[in-house]
Amino acid sequence: MNESRKNTPQALPETQTGVPLKKGWQRHYRLLLGLARAALMWERLWPCLWPAVGVAAVFVSVALLDWLPMLPFWVHSLVLIVFAGAFGFMVRGAAQGFKAADEKSARHRLERDSGLSHRPLMALHDHLAIGADDSGTQSLWRVHLGRMAKAAAKLRVSLPSPGLARFDPYALRAVVLLLLIIAAAAGGGEAGARLERALVPRAEIGGGGPLELDVWITPPAYTGLAPMFLELPVMTAAAGNGEERAPPTIQVPVGSALLAQAGGTGDAPILKIGAKIIQFAAVGKTGEETENGGSYRVETILEDADRDADTLEVTVGGRPLGRWALRVVADKPPEVEFTRAPSGAGRAQLQVAYEAGDDYGLAGLQVVIRHPKGRAVPGGRPAIRAELPLPGLGSKKVEGSSLQDFSAHPWAGLPVLVQLQAIDARGQAGQSDIIAIILPERIFNHPVARAIAEARKKLSTPDDDVVAEVVEALNDIASRPKHFFDDTIVFLALSVAASRLIHDGSDAGIGAVQELLWETALRIEDGELALAERDLKEIQGRLMRALRDGEDSSEIERLLDELSQALDKYMAALAEHLAKQGLAQLPANPSSRFLDSTDLQRMIEEARELARTGSLESARRMLSELRRMLEGIRNGLQRGQPRQDLVKAREMMDSLRKLTDRQRRELDKTFKRRQQSQGALRARPEPGGRQKGQSQGDGQGDRQGEDPGARRQQALRRDLGRQMLRMDEFFGDIPSAFGKAERAMNDAVQALAKGRYGDAVPSQTEALEQLRRGMDAMAERMARRLGGAFGVARGRRGQPPGEGNDPFGRRPGGAFGSTIDDGDVKIPSHMERRRAREILHELHRRAGEHQRPVMERQYIDRLLKRF
Repeated sequence: MNESRKNTPQALPETQTGVPLKKGWQRHYRLLLGLARAALMWERLWPCLWPAVGVAAVFVSVALLDWLPMLPFWVHSLVLIVFAGAFGFMVRGAAQGFKAADEKSARHRLERDSGLSHRPLMALHDHLAIGADDSGTQSLWRVHLGRMAKAAAKLRVSLPSPGLARFDPYALRAVVLLLLIIAAAAGGGEAGARLERALVPRAEIGGGGPLELDVWITPPAYTGLAPMFLELPVMTAAAGNGEERAPPTIQVPVGSALLAQAGGTGDAPILKIGAKIIQFAAVGKTGEETENGGSYRVETILEDADRDADTLEVTVGGRPLGRWALRVVADKPPEVEFTRAPSGAGRAQLQVAYEAGDDYGLAGLQVVIRHPKGRAVPGGRPAIRAELPLPGLGSKKVEGSSLQDFSAHPWAGLPVLVQLQAIDARGQAGQSDIIAIILPERIFNHPVARAIAEARKKLSTPDDDVVAEVVEALNDIASRPKHFFDDTIVFLALSVAASRLIHDGSDAGIGAVQELLWETALRIEDGELALAERDLKEIQGRLMRALRDGEDSSEIERLLDELSQALDKYMAALAEHLAKQGLAQLPANPSSRFLDSTDLQRMIEEARELARTGSLESARRMLSELRRMLEGIRNGLQRGQPRQDLVKAREMMDSLRKLTDRQRRELDKTFKRRQQSQGALRARPEPGGRQKGQSQGDGQGDRQGEDPGARRQQALRRDLGRQMLRMDEFFGDIPSAFGKAERAMNDAVQALAKGRYGDAVPSQTEALEQLRRGMDAMAERMARRLGGAFGVARGRRGQPPGEGNDPFGRRPGGAFGSTIDDGDVKIPSHMERRRAREILHELHRRAGEHQRPVMERQYIDRLLKRF
């Protein structure tokens, strides 16, 4: 008797039946009905759509893992076609298998989710087919509708349940989901670029394998920059215009080495650096035996000509494999300048204060001296070049001062032009302003040595008149051998020099004569010391150059042996020179630290050990410290001539020693007389029964005349007064100990005059003690005033020099020292050097094991080449 209305719009239940329902029930019912219909649609759609979504998820995972670009072009394209075909097939199946949900099905789903029986929602939409005019029938119908409405008041919708387990019994959907999560994590920020590379395969030109392109740029070693590996740029298109987004610019210095390797290409790629084009070369065997497999390689250096380039590109057959924005940065020349004008500083040395810098590091620093008129040294080069110390290779900024000794050069004493030149690792040079100075020259004390040096200087302008004048002067000096101690070597040198000037007027001959005359003047002035000093400086310079240039270890060992021998010879000549000059016994500054030849030899052995372990820089620092100490010894021998201060100091010290010795003897005499007066010593009996000493009685002394001990003590007091006046003239003041000694002597004189020997002994003891203290104080003042100029003090064997001081206790960088602001340098300890030797031995052992990988052996070879 009921009939459903399927195809016509249904009236609302309460308007159709008149059954009262809660307010808003109709709106709530329509909402739940829509949700039930949507859930039903999803339950029907998702099982149909899942295969297509699964195929798409697998493709996205593979794309994010960036596997597809590694495949050959045709395989990549085939995989894309397979994925596209599978996806289309699955979408077509989903479209055919999907069936939309109608309202009747939605009501049925809503009734099922709400747990309603007898289909009450359908009843609320039904109408009486017959009996509509019968009141009893209508009453019964209303009761039925009321019951249905009451049942429909508790409607609800359950969550959709597609039931994929029926279609995927092996849970492959979980595997696909896990793969997608892993791929998303791997892709990260490059997800878009990887998807693009997966969707757009790159065509190959004949290669049989996956495409590979590796590009390295290695900056020069002196820059200290790390090598760079160029990642393939991300080719992403800007929105809407199809242009590629520009990658970040790569900046590399001039001189960088570029290495590119390509694989998987059939034809040789082309490297483009701006307008420069370079063809890749095939790698591996070529010819009939085997093919190169599409592997190619190219190496080049980025020069100054590449500074105009803004891109680096690798192409094959006109198609780009990789493109980067490139900027080749210029290596600026170094800069150098004088911080103050060069000036003379003790013993004819030239003090040069400088400041230099470079963007990547200095490789060398020189002082260049030229003649104002462009003349060359006879037999030599047109300019003097001397290396200035650097704290180490690669120093970007250096500031310091250095002492240079040009006294042996023929231009010493002449006007010259001085200029600084800094050189970087590329060989670029920077120059300072030119300063005109008089090159310091040594002033000889001996008249013959001074005359020979003057004749030598004249030969710097060797015209005929000058040569004739020099020959006459040399013959005149040689004719009076007593003026140079009848030294046969000097006579022969003068004769040979004069003869060679007469018979050989070439530049080389005149240069040789100038060198011979200089050695002759040194022999007359200083004896063997000057020649030993010259040999020592020469071997030091050769050794430092060998360490700087990284010479062979055998050559460095040989030079170290020569340095050790030259040092022994120099120290022996120095000791002889000090003995002849009477300087060995002069006082030294008590605050100084001392060293002897064994300490210097120990430094050479430590430098040898450092060189053996490959620490060439530390060896250079050790030898630089040794050279600084030797410079301190040379500069400390004397500051200039004449040496009246040294003579006065020696005379005063000798006088004080004698005066102290006299005071000690007077104290001994007074003590004996005191013992005699007390009866401790008995004299022999004299005629008349009296014994010697009885006339003194109770110790009152001889009252008939002045005591001889008092006269002698008074004479000592007067001599001390004269010495104090000399001290005042020399130092400007007098050590207080001498004043106390003078007062003690006066008390002793008064006690002796009265015969009170017991009172005189303490006064004389005090005077002797104060004299000794005064001598120590005077020695210290003398050492400070003369600045160690009077000689080298012999210290305890093996005692190291003072920290930061030279052997004369002076800080480096003073008026006659040399220093450079290079910071602290750590010299390896004995254990560190031992460990370095062990590592070096292990490297040599591994280098000989040919079963090791080639890359490892190449790395070991580079280490051994460096150390």
